[in-house]
This record gives sequence, C-alpha cells and structure tokens, in this order.
Amino acid sequence: MKQLNSLSDAVSQETLKSQTQATKPERLRREDWVSAARQALIKEGISGISLRKLATALGATTGAFYWQYKRVEDLLEDVREDWVHRNTDQITRALEEAGPDGWKMYLAYTRVLILENGLDARYDNAIREWAHSSKRTADVLRRVEEFRIEQLNGMFQALGFEGKAALIRARVMYFHQTGYFAMQIVESVEERLKNVPYYAEILANRLDMLDIKDVSDVRRYLAQATGSRA
Repeated sequence: MKQLNSLSDAVSQETLKSQTQATKPERLRREDWVSAARQALIKEGISGISLRKLATALGATTGAFYWQYKRVEDLLEDVREDWVHRNTDQITRALEEAGPDGWKMYLAYTRVLILENGLDARYDNAIREWAHSSKRTADVLRRVEEFRIEQLNGMFQALGFEGKAALIRARVMYFHQTGYFAMQIVESVEERLKNVPYYAEILANRLDMLDIKDVSDVRRYLAQATGSRA
C-alpha cells in the first residue's frame, strides 16, 4: 500500500509538472494568442474567438491563456490594435518615405496595395463585420478610416487639388478600395497593374502612364518612382 501510494504520488506530481510546463508563460506569448485570434476572426468571425477554440488551435490548455491575459476582452483589444497596425502602418510608412511629392505619394500608395500586400482585405472585412455587434470595434474602425481618408486627402492636396476637390477624390479612392474588398473581387496582380494608368488618370488627373502598355513596365515605373525594387 505504501508503494502504491508512493507511485500514485509520483504520477500525480508528474502530471502536475506536465500541466505546469504546458502552461508556462514562456511557452506561449501574447503574440501567439493574438495571431490565433486574428486567424479565427478572419475565418469564422467574432464567434470563432472562443477560449476553447484558440487553446485547441495553439495546442494549449485554456489555463495557459491566463498566464498572458486576465480577460478575453483584453485579448480582443489586442486584436483591434493588431489590425490597426497591420493594415495601416505599412501604407503610412510608404507615404512618409515618399516625401512631399504628391505623385510619388500616389505611386507609393499604389505600390503597397498591389505589390506589397500592405492591406489584408480579409482582415478589414472581418473587422467591419465585427463592428456591427461591437461598439468598441466600431469606434476603432471609425477612427482608423477617418485617418486613412485624411492620409489620402493630404496626398491629393500634395498633387495640387484643393478643398473639396482633394477630399472627394480621397473618399472616392478609399470607398472604391473598401468596396473592392467587400465584393471580394478576384484579379491577378498583372490585371491590377494594367489598370494603374487609368486609375491615375481618373483619380489624380495624371496622364504620365497612359503610354505604358506592358505590365512589367508598369511594375518598373512604380518601383523607380518610389525608390523600391521592381
């Protein structure tokens, strides 16, 4: 009986040790939970972000979550912040690096959207859907969209447009892009590059690219104008 108790104690201690090791905070970081939540949100919507589903996806126990977070709402706030940075920062950097030249800003914006995947359409769509049932998410979405439109407004002002002429162009460009995402239009990179000269003519009143017919030349033009690799 003593040996059996000793064996039972040893097994219990080993089980406890394994569970503790599985949920050690260094095994999973906040970034891991945010990444899993982001994928769940994109795939299933907000209903996909459940503690049980996320733990299963990460191969962890639900208890491991509480090494990093006190509440699920804290994770949701990190997901909102993750979206803000992932889907806005790259474009912000590109516009800033383009300097005060409006045409370079326009081309930098275009390059990031088409060639560098600077904005994940699925993530934007998932956030917009979530905003219908979450006031906090709706507030964050509104703030970000106002910021994005103001970025484009500044770009069109740098192109020489003033007042409403700049603002309406910014809105048309942004609303077109969000509609494009919402409709989940599927086009190859080559097809999108072919359209670049015509968008530039309509939105920016620039005819510089209309004579460019070859896709590789459009790609090269974007790269050279913005100082990036073709």
